[in-house]
Amino acid sequence: MKSKPTIHFINNIAPHYMEPMIFQLLKSEEFNLYFSCGENQNLGIKTVDFNTKKYESFKNKIDVEIRNVWVKSKYLVWQKGVIYKCLSKKKPDLIILLGEFLIISNWISAILCRLRGIPVAFRGHGLYGNEGSIKRIIRVLFYKLANAQLVYERRSKGLLVKNGINPNSIHVLFNSLTYDYHKSQREKLKNLSKEEVFPFFTSTKIPTLVFTGRLTKIKRLDTLLTTVQRLQEEIELNLLIIGDGTQRKNLESIAKSILKDGTYHFYGSCYDEHIMGRLLSKSDLCVSPGNVGLTAIHSLSYGTPVCTHMNYANQMPEAEAIEDGINGCLFEENNLDDLYYKINSWLTKHPIKTDEIVINCYKIIDEYYNPYFQEKVFLNLAQKKAPIV
Repeated sequence: MKSKPTIHFINNIAPHYMEPMIFQLLKSEEFNLYFSCGENQNLGIKTVDFNTKKYESFKNKIDVEIRNVWVKSKYLVWQKGVIYKCLSKKKPDLIILLGEFLIISNWISAILCRLRGIPVAFRGHGLYGNEGSIKRIIRVLFYKLANAQLVYERRSKGLLVKNGINPNSIHVLFNSLTYDYHKSQREKLKNLSKEEVFPFFTSTKIPTLVFTGRLTKIKRLDTLLTTVQRLQEEIELNLLIIGDGTQRKNLESIAKSILKDGTYHFYGSCYDEHIMGRLLSKSDLCVSPGNVGLTAIHSLSYGTPVCTHMNYANQMPEAEAIEDGINGCLFEENNLDDLYYKINSWLTKHPIKTDEIVINCYKIIDEYYNPYFQEKVFLNLAQKKAPIV
């Protein structure tokens, strides 16, 4: 009987949003996965706590001894301990490194792996499409050191292919959140009433727009407020903003001066997934005027469509989960008239979030944006099979 392949997955840190994927990979019956990373080092990112009971049986497969050392700048990084793992006497069937060309130790690590006959893959964004010529050339040169690429979206795969990377070496991994929990809540949330969830609105019989994330300038929430003001001149709707940040006081001041009383609410930060599920599932459209990121996956997971801009060069990879007119809508970046038009058109066509819309939102998550799909991609890669996507 053929033994299961061994994969060494090395990252800089273990961000909390990656926990479902990491746990699924560790417990996989298809391969043996060993996960290594460094500590957070005050990056302001919540990380996985590997000391909890669920990881007890995987202690020998988890290593948090990697040290991320910034070399003479805040950009170049040396990951102390990675080269040592690439020189291990017991060769794994695959080593996965972070696909970031500014991690200079990964250049050396990839070359060492290739010289020793160990297949190596880079996991990362790949090409964004907005790089200058020099940066693009350096990135492509770096990617060619690896046998394979793991990227988050189809678009990045297309850009890598255009720049000379073999398409059969590029595997689209997508991203995931707490998929099992989200799925378990679908039926439970269906029976909730808007009156229970939105007691702060004067009326819950009108559509509710929602935004969730950090309240910072890059999110362009001032444009959301002015767009809602314009929309309220024609249709009735509520606006819910979930999150906190440097722009909160300013945004609250703007909202108070231009929006109708009882039609907007600043919820503040919320890290309780039970509450987030209630708020997102009963909203009608999630709107992110700036980039959208994992907010798109969070919203779609609870059956709520997403509206964001269509300039993918300035987007996060998760924006690709939005199918225009199916599970959300896309507008021209920085075009407030188009933002207004797309939201107005969506709400005119869908004054009520139907079961069909909810199912359309679930569909893309169930197919791709979940840890079970990611496990299949890792296995395909380890077995040197053609990409699934």
